[in-house]
Amino acid sequence: MTVTAKRTGRVAGYVAALIVGLGLGLPLDRPAQAGENDCHTNTSVVERQLHIPNGLLLAISLVESGVDGVPQPNALSLGIRTVHTHSRADAINHIQGRNGALRKDAFVGCMQLSVRHHRVAFHSLEAMLEPKSNIWYAGHMLVRMHGETGSWSGAVARYQGGSRTQAHHYVCRVWNHLAELDWSSAKTLEPRRCGEMAPPEIAPKTRKAFEQAQVAANPE
Repeated sequence: MTVTAKRTGRVAGYVAALIVGLGLGLPLDRPAQAGENDCHTNTSVVERQLHIPNGLLLAISLVESGVDGVPQPNALSLGIRTVHTHSRADAINHIQGRNGALRKDAFVGCMQLSVRHHRVAFHSLEAMLEPKSNIWYAGHMLVRMHGETGSWSGAVARYQGGSRTQAHHYVCRVWNHLAELDWSSAKTLEPRRCGEMAPPEIAPKTRKAFEQAQVAANPE
């Protein structure tokens, strides 16, 4: 999980356009439906809806919030600390103090959205942590970045939001995970000079959920 290379102010400019242009925030504060409480199921759904390469959002979520090869919906980064909470309510308690003040240095959920920059797009912290909403928002942001940079590699680098060196390392990490899921999609990133990388950790249930989603999307 990314804990030191955080999103920077470069993503802040996307928020207003996403809220106004895409209607973000309006439908997000609602009870979770069946299948909405995990990251790996919802990434495939959003990828299909937004025409994002198969597995790209899942690969990002594994880099951002993965533990033992499974992306975590209640994962938090607080400053330089990584916190894996047991529930959404527990996560909210870590983000919000007793006086109601929010930790602006927090990154939350499957896709590790910045509370400082993206909280305004959601009705509540609970909605921001809800996997489908968290991933849907991140997916729209990635699509917008793809349109502006002209490539998925550029979009992933900008999603990371750090220095050029940090962004390159991040793209390589995402590519490493994506290559294990879908080689055709991995070729859309085409990172250079990644060097030797250890095989990524992708849990059997994560891989199985991804494969089942691809079969369901492309029935014979």
